[in-house]
Amino acid sequence: MRHPRSIRRGTVAVLVAVSLTMLIGFVAIAIDGGLLLHDQREVQSVADAAALSAAECLFVDYRTGQGEETNPNGPAHKAALQVAADNGFDNTTGTVTVNIPPTSGIAKDQPGYVEVLITYNQVRAFSGIFGKGAIPVAARAVAIGQWTPAKIGILVLDPHSSGSFYDNGGGTVNVSGVPIIVDSDSPTAMTAVGGATVTAGEFDVTGSPGYGGSGTFTGTIYSGVPPTPDPLQYIPEPNPATMTVQVTKNSGYHASGGNKTIQPGVYSGGITITGSASLKMQPGIYYMDGGGFSFSGQGNLDAQGVMIVNAPTKSSDVISISGSSGASMVLTPMTTGPYQGISLWQTRTSTNTMSISGNGSSTISGTFYTQHGTLQVSGNGGSDVLGAQYISYQLKISGNAGYNLNWNANQVARLRKLYLVE
Repeated sequence: MRHPRSIRRGTVAVLVAVSLTMLIGFVAIAIDGGLLLHDQREVQSVADAAALSAAECLFVDYRTGQGEETNPNGPAHKAALQVAADNGFDNTTGTVTVNIPPTSGIAKDQPGYVEVLITYNQVRAFSGIFGKGAIPVAARAVAIGQWTPAKIGILVLDPHSSGSFYDNGGGTVNVSGVPIIVDSDSPTAMTAVGGATVTAGEFDVTGSPGYGGSGTFTGTIYSGVPPTPDPLQYIPEPNPATMTVQVTKNSGYHASGGNKTIQPGVYSGGITITGSASLKMQPGIYYMDGGGFSFSGQGNLDAQGVMIVNAPTKSSDVISISGSSGASMVLTPMTTGPYQGISLWQTRTSTNTMSISGNGSSTISGTFYTQHGTLQVSGNGGSDVLGAQYISYQLKISGNAGYNLNWNANQVARLRKLYLVE
């Protein structure tokens, strides 16, 4: 008779065989799953880079192409395909599709957007025990590459002062269609006195309540709004070395009578127009290398497609534009290039004043920009149009008759939009 311990029924071998099968399956899932996760991240990174590369091309060519590229051999398409190929993804390892504009998602059919779809066929490793054929790994990215007008009527950048936006006139200031933004965290960041009335659809103020004085703010006021950074910070300062020198040795350009026509370029010592002189400025950039820009008197100003740059060397070097009653003052901004939409620019480090005064029939459009300076605006007639957009450190408004600030998408500075959206 055998001892019971000598009996072997084979159950251990069966359990081992079953366990090994399960272990191999887990190993297959772990290894192939890890590879797929790695591939997914890599494919997504390449799709993101390809979309951004194409969007950059749309951005560079935006003023002529308007964010569209119907040619599949165009630079944006090529850039995306090249980035994908350089990283090992092309139509031999899977598929790479570039859609301009996107065919799906939140940017579907919108110009200035690009969609990149990459599918990579991952060869199976241990998971071949469960099936055959490659496993597709897909990624999608959408990027924007646009120049778009800044939807801001007035932006005051001073972060702390009371009355950084200050109106002490008895007239009205009308800003239509876009907000007035004041970054100061003072409880009286916006101050209106002397019967002044400021009208806008919306006021966004960092301070709380953010307004005060005996004047009136007409429109919805939102207090405690996070400050808005300078939207034009990305634009480089105008470089006088790239411009023609028109006046040298700080002598400046002066006229007090007659009809004068001048060309864009560098004016060492600035430009001063007084008396009965009328001035026509040909389109382009006028760089005041010291001396400032001053227009006053009885003559007419005709400056269309112009940007005046003030690079002061002393506190008295300012931009000052005013005309007598009956004189015509027309100033419109640049229409091409990075400074499109900008009429007046003061170098960013300058704290000097920029002063614009209407004369009852002024038509001055474009963006007035002084990052660290004070902008002073005075209206003397209800029909005055004094700019389309103000971006300044502080803003001081005066005048009893009032004026209009007419925001126009074609006459304000452009913002750069170049980033992933999906």
